[in-house]
Amino acid sequence: MDPEEWKDWYKEALRGWKEGYKKALEEWREKFRDWMGEARSSISVEGSAIPHMPPMPAMPPIPIFHPAPAGRSNVVASRIGDEELRLIDMLIEAGLFSTRSEAVAYLVAEGVKARKDIFDRVSSALDEIRKIKRKAEEQVEKLRRETGLAEQKEVEIEIEEQERKCPKCSRDLDDLPEDIALCPYCGTNLRKP
Repeated sequence: MDPEEWKDWYKEALRGWKEGYKKALEEWREKFRDWMGEARSSISVEGSAIPHMPPMPAMPPIPIFHPAPAGRSNVVASRIGDEELRLIDMLIEAGLFSTRSEAVAYLVAEGVKARKDIFDRVSSALDEIRKIKRKAEEQVEKLRRETGLAEQKEVEIEIEEQERKCPKCSRDLDDLPEDIALCPYCGTNLRKP
């Protein structure tokens, strides 16, 4: 759902909540008027007990406003302070969110939106760092080729690929994964110390 659809949904949910609230309050007012009449007549009769006041009506639940959970598939463990947790729990108790996860996800999203300027600057700096890193890697590779180190490494790899045999039982290991640690035939450790 895009932000405008969420906005419309929230406005409609809030309108429904207000109507439910007004209806519950009006029903209680009627009960309260009846109670006042009973209480007045009880007071006029000596020795009569005053009836119990009607309980406050149950208010309709407050609509939960949060971004759609779709797209929230990543889990991040985080340690937060007691005060922040108290405030998150307060949002849940008030009915704005049903879980801590929803509340934290909403607050993180709002924080990212609020500090977009920082993310833009970091992104720009990171692009520069990546360019410099690529140039450095190219320079190192060029230096390896010029000194002959790159060719030696390639030759060593070719020899290792040709000699994929167990050093103890001499069985062919070419069909097995390259990262195996033990020879499946004799149990010899294949990792170099």
